Amino acid sequence: MAYDISAVAAAMDQRVLQLEHITNNLANAVTPGFKAEHLYILNALQAESKPGDNTTPLTSLIVDFAQGISQKTDNSLDLSLQGDGFFVIQTKEGAAYTRKGDFTVNGNNQIVTHAGDLVIGEGGPIVLRNGKVHINEDGSVFVDESQVGKLKIVDFVNRQTLRNAGGGLYLDDGVASVKKVDKPNISSGTIELSNVNVISEMAEMINIHRSFETYQKIIQQLTDQDKLSTSRVGRV
Repeated sequence: MAYDISAVAAAMDQRVLQLEHITNNLANAVTPGFKAEHLYILNALQAESKPGDNTTPLTSLIVDFAQGISQKTDNSLDLSLQGDGFFVIQTKEGAAYTRKGDFTVNGNNQIVTHAGDLVIGEGGPIVLRNGKVHINEDGSVFVDESQVGKLKIVDFVNRQTLRNAGGGLYLDDGVASVKKVDKPNISSGTIELSNVNVISEMAEMINIHRSFETYQKIIQQLTDQDKLSTSRVGRV
């Protein structure tokens, strides 16, 4: 297999992108509802290529939507989804979707995120009256014995097409194929923690460091070869 410096440099750039996602995963290892992101690469250094072929490495960003473990809080507005589904949030950009269920109440007694965005029920925003709040497994919201709304829970056929909007929110650009979850399983008084596997992320970080060392050696070898070739041409 033949390498050139530009191909090796392109591979190193992709490794830097991988490292950025790993560090972001580690930084959010304790963020409720966070979903780990993994950047996979198929580049010219991993496949047979022709000399001088500097094809840009292909990348694929995969979001791990696996459920994180639940942590008990005993706060009735802390909610975790058991199984598939997303809470629906109304933001300035339109509808957004999240697994981050640490909700609160605004000045209008509406259920909102900590950023102030409305949590949407099947009939719109949910307004709480004074009294004891209870949320059933199916998302029905009660104040004392009176139902005041029901949380809207949806899922998607193509989750990987969702766009990460930050803060645990995802946006659908119209290609994810939204579908209603008819029988959600919601746990009140718990929150879903991050699904980041810290040990796995650290191991991958070590692998990237080793890859950099290999690429640096290749570049040094190519540089030495160029110097040798130039020297021989000069003597001729």
